[in-house]
Amino acid sequence: MISSARNLSELRCGSGYQTRRNIGRASARRMRSVLKGLLAVILFAGCVFIPGVAAAQAPQTQSKPKAAVPVTMTECEGTNNCATWTFLGGQGNGNWPSGEIANLSVEKSDDNSVVIRRADSTGASAGLTATYTGTRNGDQVGGQYTSSWPGHWDNKSGQWYATVEKNPVGPPSVIHFCAVNCFTLNLEQGHFVAKTDSGVIFSTWTVESFTRESVILRRRDTNGFGGVYAGQISKEGGSLVNQTFNGQFDAAKITWGPQLNSTPGSNAERDRGKPPQPQVIVPLVRPAICVPWFFTIVCG
Repeated sequence: MISSARNLSELRCGSGYQTRRNIGRASARRMRSVLKGLLAVILFAGCVFIPGVAAAQAPQTQSKPKAAVPVTMTECEGTNNCATWTFLGGQGNGNWPSGEIANLSVEKSDDNSVVIRRADSTGASAGLTATYTGTRNGDQVGGQYTSSWPGHWDNKSGQWYATVEKNPVGPPSVIHFCAVNCFTLNLEQGHFVAKTDSGVIFSTWTVESFTRESVILRRRDTNGFGGVYAGQISKEGGSLVNQTFNGQFDAAKITWGPQLNSTPGSNAERDRGKPPQPQVIVPLVRPAICVPWFFTIVCG
């Protein structure tokens, strides 16, 4: 009887101990689950409300560099001495109606002042250098310049002023060119490129000026051919007039915009629909053979 009571007591105590241990394990599992949930909530809140955390979690994407936009101005020194200045970034070109061309570089440009250096490379004033300093007021720029010209003067100064074009004509995104060969030029990172069917660049054109009064495109092919196309934009837009190549008249077609498709964009497009060239058959003429025959000569 005593043994049975002891066994019953041990059984009850053991059962209670096992039950408490199971309850403890279940509580631990629930606690770990709650902690995991709290951690997930904290991380989510950090990603949404803390910019630094969100930026660290989000994949980084690289923004493409923006191509420089041409800036055109009409620059004058006096009343009858005006030129068109076109800048692409910190470099530019000056073009005078009398034919002079100058390289321009922006040394300083902020909200209040500008400093521009000029070096004439083409025309009667080749070799002239000048420095223009001025102040800005909206689309107006003006101030004083000093110039030197070997063999003419060492230090000459005067006043200058310029008006920035409010709606400049920029280079188009696509150009069709046709001369001996026809191809398409696409604007990429500030210059035009022509590619083969496999995507290899074979011609690069640098935009030195693109205004209504002055378009200057410098071409350089991978085979070494190159030169400068120049002209003015037609009144209708979309093509060049008074076009030259390296200073000589040029009949190549360069079109864009509304007149883009008036020029073939490839040799295949140019030759499409053309009738086949007629074959010319030249009869074979053999030399005549003559032999004497009695009192005459017979040829055959």
